[in-house]
Amino acid sequence: MSQQGRRNLVAVVWIAVGAMLIWRGLPYAGLIEWEGVQGLTGNNSWIALGIGVVVGIGKGFTALRKGARRAVRHIVRQGEEAPAWTVFSPSMILLVALMVGAGLAIRLSPYDPGIKAWLVGILYPGIGVALIIGGLLATKIEPLPD
Repeated sequence: MSQQGRRNLVAVVWIAVGAMLIWRGLPYAGLIEWEGVQGLTGNNSWIALGIGVVVGIGKGFTALRKGARRAVRHIVRQGEEAPAWTVFSPSMILLVALMVGAGLAIRLSPYDPGIKAWLVGILYPGIGVALIIGGLLATKIEPLPD
């Protein structure tokens, strides 16, 4: 698979995960119904979503921009003929595993449902927006220098 093809694969994965996180955060933000989820109500829904989008844009153009450049550097180092399964570095895979674990802990731990609604209703859409931005940047951005 070509380097651009692997960049596109990074983009597709990051955008898909970002969209999934936004979707999973909407019940907590109170914008859709989900069995077993106590979401926010009234203006709090829009406040949480607005904060999430602002945080996501900031994170997307800072941390995820750097992450995209790091991913592209890894792709370039792998060479033109590297197989598709080498698109993500071992450190990126470990980071994703830790993030999934943290996300599950935030969502499944037993604590006040109101606090959980605020936390998940902001974090999930925010991280989702950031991943979508990072995925789009990964298709064209220059790699981090060595």
